[in-house]
Amino acid sequence: MDRRTARKVARTMVRGARSAAWYDSPWRIVGAALSIAATVLALAVVAALFVVPKALGGASLTVLTGSMEPVFMPGDVVVVKGVDERDVCGAAGIGDVVTYFPDPGSPDLITHRVVAKTIGTFDDGTSCRLVTQGDNNSSADAPVSPAQVRGLFLYGIPKLGWARQWVQQNPHAVLMAIAAAVVVYLLWTAVRPARTRITAFDGGAPGPYPAGPSGAAAPGGPGWPVPDPRASESCASEPRTSEPRLPEPRLPEPRLPEPLSAVELQLRLRELAVREREVAVRESELGLTPPAPEPAPDPIVSLVNPAGDVPAPTPEHLSWPIRL
Repeated sequence: MDRRTARKVARTMVRGARSAAWYDSPWRIVGAALSIAATVLALAVVAALFVVPKALGGASLTVLTGSMEPVFMPGDVVVVKGVDERDVCGAAGIGDVVTYFPDPGSPDLITHRVVAKTIGTFDDGTSCRLVTQGDNNSSADAPVSPAQVRGLFLYGIPKLGWARQWVQQNPHAVLMAIAAAVVVYLLWTAVRPARTRITAFDGGAPGPYPAGPSGAAAPGGPGWPVPDPRASESCASEPRTSEPRLPEPRLPEPRLPEPLSAVELQLRLRELAVREREVAVRESELGLTPPAPEPAPDPIVSLVNPAGDVPAPTPEHLSWPIRL
């Protein structure tokens, strides 16, 4: 394996060790879940406050008064989408919430509900007038021209306006908090224990080796594998592959029982005889002992005296020679 392939293998193994460390304990699982949830929440807030309104040509506004309670409370964020002046009469209907300038030159914005709409031709060239009123107000507002409309209500986020307003009013405190968080993170990364680096070498098994001054294993130092001339010759004849060669697993050698001495053998036999006697006694007590087999008849007596009418042969007769 060349040096480039060894580095790739080492990086892959280090990444695998790091990725497998988050589920080692329940606290790490909880921490990983909380960090992921915080990241997703932060991205969602950024997208809801800045990305979506910018993409739709609208804006995100903070509610300062209670004229639209209980729909919008002070401190809520209202996101509106932009609408062209020529499309206001057709897009805004009765019951919709619109954001408009109270006067053509005023920087303030009002977000109220449309309660009536007048269709016709007016001096400013528009074809309608919108009559708005706050849900918590007792009287309607002055008619609104399509030229005054800033946008149509899209969605709202509760209580996020106060936080955004504080950030806008205290930018220096926000920058100091971010700088403190960066410093704490750098200190934590500096004092935490170093990770074990796993390196793979050609002709050997992957494993940790002592690190040199630059973080890698020092050649020729302690822990560096000593090259084998025979291994280099065999490697020269074999085609090189991109995968490291692992050592073959060694099975444990079978252990044979030690031979018994004469005394131990006699004790084992005596113990076996005692156990057989105990089993026989137990079977006799339980009535499990089979009946004793009847003795087999003498073949000579059966042949000479099968019916019992001829006297049985005597020992002298048995000594006679038998001719076949």
